[in-house]
Amino acid sequence: MIVRAYTFILVACFLWSLNPVANKVALVDIAVPQLVFMRSIFATLILVAVALFAGHRFRPKEIGWRPFVLGILDPGLTSLLFVTSLTVLSASNTVLIMALMPFSQSILGRMVLKEEFQSSIWTGGVLAVFGLAIFFIGEDFNGAESLWGNALLLTVFCLMAVSQLLTRKIMISEIPTILVTSSQMVSASVVLLVYLLIFGDLDRPLQASSGTMMTMVYLVFSMAIPFFLYNQAMRHIPVGMASLLLVLIIPFGFLFAAIFLGEEITLLKSSGAVLVMTGVAIPQFLQSRQKTYSV
Repeated sequence: MIVRAYTFILVACFLWSLNPVANKVALVDIAVPQLVFMRSIFATLILVAVALFAGHRFRPKEIGWRPFVLGILDPGLTSLLFVTSLTVLSASNTVLIMALMPFSQSILGRMVLKEEFQSSIWTGGVLAVFGLAIFFIGEDFNGAESLWGNALLLTVFCLMAVSQLLTRKIMISEIPTILVTSSQMVSASVVLLVYLLIFGDLDRPLQASSGTMMTMVYLVFSMAIPFFLYNQAMRHIPVGMASLLLVLIIPFGFLFAAIFLGEEITLLKSSGAVLVMTGVAIPQFLQSRQKTYSV
C-alpha cells in the first residue's frame, strides 16, 4: 500500500509539472478567468460523475465541512493569489515556496498531527534547496519585488501549509477519496466562478484552435486526476515527506518546458535538477536501510 501511495504522488507531480506548459498554450486563446473556471468546473463534473457511477452519494453530514474548506483554500484561493503574485514578482520567489515546504511541513506535522519527526527529510530538503539554487543560478530574474507581491506570496505559502495539513487530517479518516476530491473541486469552482463574474470579460467570445481545445482537455484531467491521486497518497504519507516529493515538480516542469517550448537546458540546470532529485531520494534510501538493519 505504501508503494502505491508513493507511486500516486509521483504521478501527481508528473502531471502537475506539465501544467505550466499547457497553461501557456491555452492562454494564447483563452483569458485567465475563463480558463481557470472552465478547468475547475469540468474537473468537478468529471469527478462527481465518477463518484455517482461508483455508487457514492453526496451527503454533506457524512462528508463534513473540511473537504469544502480545503477546496476554497486549494485549488481555489491559492491559484488566484499565486497567479496574481506572479504579475509583480520574479519566478525565484515561487521556487522558494516549494523549497521551504519540507521544512515547514515537518514542523507543522509534528505540532498539529503528532507525526514522527524525520531528520532525513531535513537532510534531503537542504540538498534540494542547494539544487534549486544551482538550477536557477543562470536564470535572469526581475529584481523588483513589491511589498504587495511578497505579502500575496506569503499568503499563498500559509494557505498551502494549512491545506496540506487539512488534507492529511481528512484522508486519515474514513471518507472516500473520490468524495473528498469532488467536494474540494465543487467549492473551488464556486470561488473561481465568483472570480470570473467579477474580473472576467463575459462578452469576449471563445475562439480557440483545435490544439488549444485539446490542451484544455488535458488541463481538465490534470486538475481532476492529480488531486485525487495526491489525496489518496496522503492517507499513508506524512506531510513532511509529501512536501519533499512535491519539490520534484520544479525540475520536471523545466524539462517539459525545454521539450515543448524550446527552453534551453544548461549544465547548471541539469546539475541542479540531479541534486534536487538526490535530495528527494535520500530520505527514502535512509528509511530502507533502517528497515533492513532492524530486520
